[in-house]
Amino acid sequence: MLQPDYNNSIVNLVAAIAKACGGPATGYAPLAGLTGLAPARRPLVLLIVDGLGDVFLGSQPHSFLCRHRRGRLTSVFPPTTASAVTSFFTGVAPQQHAITGWHTWFREVGAVVTILPFRARYGGPCLSRAGISPALLIDHGSLLNSLDVPCHVVLPQQLVGSDYSRVLSGRASRHGYGSLAGMCGLLEKLAAPPQPGLIIAYWPELDSLAHEHGIGSDRVAAHFLELDRACRQTLSLLADRGATVMVSADHGLVDTCREHTIHLADHGELAACLTLPLCGEPRCAYCYVRADRGQEFECYVRERLGHACDLRKSSELIRAGFFGRGTPSPRLAERSGEYILLMKEDYIVRDHLLGEKNYRHIGVHGSLSEQELHVPLIVLP
Repeated sequence: MLQPDYNNSIVNLVAAIAKACGGPATGYAPLAGLTGLAPARRPLVLLIVDGLGDVFLGSQPHSFLCRHRRGRLTSVFPPTTASAVTSFFTGVAPQQHAITGWHTWFREVGAVVTILPFRARYGGPCLSRAGISPALLIDHGSLLNSLDVPCHVVLPQQLVGSDYSRVLSGRASRHGYGSLAGMCGLLEKLAAPPQPGLIIAYWPELDSLAHEHGIGSDRVAAHFLELDRACRQTLSLLADRGATVMVSADHGLVDTCREHTIHLADHGELAACLTLPLCGEPRCAYCYVRADRGQEFECYVRERLGHACDLRKSSELIRAGFFGRGTPSPRLAERSGEYILLMKEDYIVRDHLLGEKNYRHIGVHGSLSEQELHVPLIVLP
């Protein structure tokens, strides 16, 4: 089983950026080998491409992005947008910020919450309508609040004003775009010399298309070529102007199939052991097990589902440093259940709530395969 390397991960990349920007130590060592970062004198641009795994990038060897690949990093655990993007903006791993997946049990509000839209899993209004801010649930503030340079965050227009984006962006200026050309135009404007500072941009379309069509699909391949052309034009221009440009990702993906989807509804004995719906991700499911059913739960999973998943106690993975280094958040244990189902090969596990829309993702992520955990580091010039 692979494990994040918290000496060579996205949080170490962020630690190097924070150090260059005059920020505080994050508790994670700055990534080795990154030199010449000087955002007080010239722009520093970080583009986060959602879903751009290093294995996928390696399948595009003639692309502009692959030619400028500096190396391979690991994401955090679990390698999923909710956890990893929170790490990019806080500078710490889930061990500290305690955002453990797309669906997270928050005892504070008595609900399983879909964290990025910031609403209960079954739907309904944003929790902010009840006066609840994401800042009350994330156990670490925005790193951008503590940097000594101007900071800008570039996001899709539909995300720029969201509750979660506002909290993660902190005091940074937020800028919305409606297209790939719009994002590139904003980067060219914000990184125009002699403006110094840090610019973080987020591009979600690769991940969205991979969920719908598969990371190995023609649709994703076509989009990557479009993205690569845009990066060649815009990022080269920024580098020629004197900016330092870095590209990385939150996670990669694997493709699954209907035959390898495990539905909790087909395993009533297993469901009877649980006190809550499955949390986390279809590739990394947190299981909240009744106190008197632990042995029964373990036996069922190992005998009936052992071909599809590894069963691990959450406390063991916390102690082993999968979620990060250092003292864990007091809320990490309650947000990762008693057990974790780490899915093998291309298997996923799903349940369904009343009021919840049915969906099927082909491209999935959250477990510890090479395709999901490893992300590239691309640097210009």
